[in-house]
Amino acid sequence: MRRKYFYSSKRLNYHFLHRLSAIFLLISMTLCGCAKEPAGEPSEAVSTEPETSQTETTQADPINLEQVLLKERGIPYDQSDYKKFLGGENIIHEYAEFDCNLDHGYSKTVNDLVVADGKLYQANFNSVLANGKNIQEVGTLPGKNIRYWRLTYDGEMGEIYLNDGSGYKVSSTPFTASPMDKAQFPLFRKVYRYASDGKTLEDHTAEYLNADKVYSGDPMIAVAGGKVSLLFSGKYLDKGTTGWNWYQDMGWREYIAFELELSELAGEAPIRLFNRNILMTNCAFYEIVYASEPLDDSDTKAQLAPDGSVSPYYPAAQHLNCNVKLRKLELLTAFYGDVRNISTSHVITEDYTMLPIAEVLTDGYGAYQKYDPCRFYWDYNQD
Repeated sequence: MRRKYFYSSKRLNYHFLHRLSAIFLLISMTLCGCAKEPAGEPSEAVSTEPETSQTETTQADPINLEQVLLKERGIPYDQSDYKKFLGGENIIHEYAEFDCNLDHGYSKTVNDLVVADGKLYQANFNSVLANGKNIQEVGTLPGKNIRYWRLTYDGEMGEIYLNDGSGYKVSSTPFTASPMDKAQFPLFRKVYRYASDGKTLEDHTAEYLNADKVYSGDPMIAVAGGKVSLLFSGKYLDKGTTGWNWYQDMGWREYIAFELELSELAGEAPIRLFNRNILMTNCAFYEIVYASEPLDDSDTKAQLAPDGSVSPYYPAAQHLNCNVKLRKLELLTAFYGDVRNISTSHVITEDYTMLPIAEVLTDGYGAYQKYDPCRFYWDYNQD
């Protein structure tokens, strides 16, 4: 059951007005360079020196994300109540990956799973683990160049695929990593894209088997060759039925891919995905949102080919059940160099400060809508 949130793009979130001055002050820093700094080296725009004690109305303009949030709350910079992520040095950088199975801002007692530099970790933002830190190593994976990984929220079972195509069954309790037969268990058996006629499928399996990164979820999201694609389990029309369009599953690990429209990037290079919906480029952050109200899978309009006939495959080429676009995240982009990593519950800054994501991602949301790290947001104008 989809949850519907209604939002008019003409209504800005109240808090966004408070952030505009900080964003525009930082825009010059964003324009000075369009590349993420090496992990572990703080941006010049980030200062770990506390400001002198001042009131909210007199203290200096914020120079990092933490100070933006503190100023909004009327708290002097030198009295910050945001905690540090303990033990993240040399582990948490912009390429470390937190799991996306749960909203850990809500499920606070369940540990995150983290993959970084060929190792598997557990992490918790709300309490320290047995080692007295917020992160603890679980085991060493079979390789560092990981294309895809997925584990259940408790780490009991899952799988990883390396960039060489090899796959492994993985468990964190206790840690094990067992190889799978590459021929029998490929990451993808088939990946198709629609041809120009919107009715014929073309085989693009090799392209996706060599993707830079593939992220688990429904849909799966792949970054390959400068493109970002959404991959949905493929179905074919059961021609033996009448009076209703019945679609049957194509087969195990067979997908239909749809390219995400990237014109919003204006030449920026997509790098990676945070959560299930935040795309990081070499210059900015964008949220993947619905561009129009998605139709239900059973809606006949969602089952039509471009020429108006019933599509022989599903999702149909026009993909009216998942019309998505990119929306720029202005605050994160203005402080691009201060973002070390993003989990489903927190933004981790360059100095390992943990900022609740619900306080950072508010632009475009309202009193009854909030950022959801596990789903696309309903950004269409509903009048």
